[in-house]
Amino acid sequence: ENKRKKEAEQMRASVQTGDKIVTIGGITGKIVQITEDTITFETGEDRVRLQVKKWAISTTAKMEAAEAEAKKGKRK
Repeated sequence: ENKRKKEAEQMRASVQTGDKIVTIGGITGKIVQITEDTITFETGEDRVRLQVKKWAISTTAKMEAAEAEAKKGKRK
């Protein structure tokens, strides 16, 4: 449990502008601005901007790709 919390905190601290994210509510988008404790991201082609707290980020596209690779490696 503690390991998972540390990994999540590290992921949230390492996000950068341009990263694709998924919130804990399931909203996806691309980060356009980062402040100390909030993130602003755009959703879809209509470019709606939402601002959420960093703790609301569930995963990033990089993290999902790494998990998919790990699962693929375990199957072989």
